[in-house]
Amino acid sequence: MARSPLILAALAKDAVPQFDFAQVKHLDGGTSGAFDAALLTAKSGEHFVVRMANSASAGTELEAEIRAIKTFSPVVRLNLPFEISQLVGDTQDSDGQRAMVFNFVYGNPIEISQIEPMADLTLSIATAIATIHKLPVELVQNAGFPELDPASNLKYRVSELDRSAQTGKISPVLLQRWESALEDVNLFRYQPTVIHGSLNGHSMLELDGKVSGVLQWSGLKIADPAEDLAWILGGAAPELSRNLIARYFEARPASDSNIWPRALLYSELELTRWLLHGYSTGNQEIIEDAVGMLLVLTEEVESGKAERIHAAPLASSIAQEKRAFEASATNLKNDELF
Repeated sequence: MARSPLILAALAKDAVPQFDFAQVKHLDGGTSGAFDAALLTAKSGEHFVVRMANSASAGTELEAEIRAIKTFSPVVRLNLPFEISQLVGDTQDSDGQRAMVFNFVYGNPIEISQIEPMADLTLSIATAIATIHKLPVELVQNAGFPELDPASNLKYRVSELDRSAQTGKISPVLLQRWESALEDVNLFRYQPTVIHGSLNGHSMLELDGKVSGVLQWSGLKIADPAEDLAWILGGAAPELSRNLIARYFEARPASDSNIWPRALLYSELELTRWLLHGYSTGNQEIIEDAVGMLLVLTEEVESGKAERIHAAPLASSIAQEKRAFEASATNLKNDELF
């Protein structure tokens, strides 16, 4: 049973007794009921968010997010073009469940399908993602977050595809498409970077045409930067996707030439993850939803509408690696800012 905003407000008062709250209302964080949350307005006019997990897995996710945001020092935060939540207090209810109070990050969820290709927000999104990927890996390594090299990533993706194939819901056309991509060794020649790991329209906020905040950092790790671009290719119009990726390359010249096809691959494989989630939770509605989207993608592949997933020509990859090497000298200087 969901906790009422008043109960959450009472716990928040216990967590941060120095604040007097004048107003409280339910807050939907787009997490499908994994958390109870409320927006609090203090008499000072400041806004805060109190959150509580509704399951052990959600609790683990929340703890990981706290570890992640603590990784970002004040100096790092000053050099980010967006705001990150900050834990201001916590407490426990009578059952020992933890309630956490964060500062409120202003902004609206991003509807990626509604953005105009040449809008200022396109550049802002690309810059925000590139900034995350340019963070020093030591920042995340020292905090003990996961690291996934290309070989480990490939092994995990193959295993995931095998499990989804066992459901019998993946068409031969899609299996062949994805297996061919995963067998393309050149496609997975990339340098792992710091990534957010959970980017979507709810975790990235916009205000006045610019990215104002990035939330939900529980997936922070060192892995393939293409993962953070998958949600764009999965929901945006082709023209917007291409424009945004082009802006991303401008903001991060060190990125590899195959980041686009890998992001496309990951965006499609998200459908298999959704399918597996449906089976693991026994949710027939999710299974049917995933199957429906897989059928649509199958039709697009069969009709030739779907873009091919393949590695860039070798010459292009070599040229990109040269640009990446040249950019690395500049990045070494920039690392001093963090």
